[in-house]
Amino acid sequence: MDDADTQLEAISDSTANSVSLLISILVRYPEIATVNFVPEGKILKFTFMTSSSISDRLWNAFCHKLFESVEVYASLVHRGTPRVKAERLEFDSVSIVEISRDVATLTQEEISLIIELARYALGSELISEGNSEEGEFEEELVYQDEMIETMLDDLRESVQQRKLIGFREEGRVLVFNKQTERTKS
Repeated sequence: MDDADTQLEAISDSTANSVSLLISILVRYPEIATVNFVPEGKILKFTFMTSSSISDRLWNAFCHKLFESVEVYASLVHRGTPRVKAERLEFDSVSIVEISRDVATLTQEEISLIIELARYALGSELISEGNSEEGEFEEELVYQDEMIETMLDDLRESVQQRKLIGFREEGRVLVFNKQTERTKS
């Protein structure tokens, strides 16, 4: 096998692991509507939806708690300075919340922290597919958490060139490669 074949195999493996990571996150956390991987900067974007508009007061409180919690968590695990960004889009009867986080210092525990903050702040307005964690065995949750952490480690160390998006549709989790450039015909 020559160097080109080895490089293609490494890219293929890293893409497969990235797809598996997005699937695992969506299966583990039914509150996440979509998860995106942006290779430029190695960013994961978690999107949540609410069944009503989010007030400015609630949004500001949520953002403050989010940034503070991520910073404190990072200082406790000595993982460097995290890059986190929160945005919201308001529509007639729904709000979309997008949390962007760099993969360089992200851990599975921090993903759980972000989910818990969203659950607490957005409450019953947070749209979730199914019941989160109800009826699940603790061993299964621990296994899923370990798999997410392993795949995050792999994503940090690999070269990933594909923009990926994972979302739910009719009870299924789907992951697609988001084409970054359109070709002219």
